[in-house]
Amino acid sequence: MRILLFVTAVFTLLFGLGVFVSSKSAIHEIEAFVLFLISAVCMSGAGIVEAVNRLREEFKAARVSQEK
Repeated sequence: MRILLFVTAVFTLLFGLGVFVSSKSAIHEIEAFVLFLISAVCMSGAGIVEAVNRLREEFKAARVSQEK
């Protein structure tokens, strides 16, 4: 899931940059900034998923060490 979110973030960032560079009106600029926001949300989502996965692994390791 984190990889999908990260890839989506990168693609929307690049697409937003392309739209912003070739913008002809304020509507295109707004669209580019919306794509930047989507990219930021996907990037933070990928970070949260990664943090939860690491925390789960730490709990597993702590549980195994307590059982021994």
